[in-house]
Amino acid sequence: MYISGHALESSLQPENSIQIKPWKLESDDTALLDLIPFLEYVARNRPADIRPVLASYQGRDIAKEFVERSKEHQRYTLLLFAFVKHGRMQEQRQQGRLWWR
Repeated sequence: MYISGHALESSLQPENSIQIKPWKLESDDTALLDLIPFLEYVARNRPADIRPVLASYQGRDIAKEFVERSKEHQRYTLLLFAFVKHGRMQEQRQQGRLWWR
């Protein structure tokens, strides 16, 4: 994976590149810092091929989109957990047990 603020450099291998705004000594530029959660996720999960991962973000701000996808995943996980827990409670009621495991 290649992170660059220069379009020419990124154009050599666009499917392996993350394009960010060039840094011009601006103290409020956080483009690289904003990518840290995404980079940590990639490092933890070690995809065999980074190209499909990057392609799924094509045309989007990776840092912002990753945060949104993470929120959606967390909501989905919480709903799934509640659904499973509710199913267990229903099962225990049917068996005459009213407590949670």
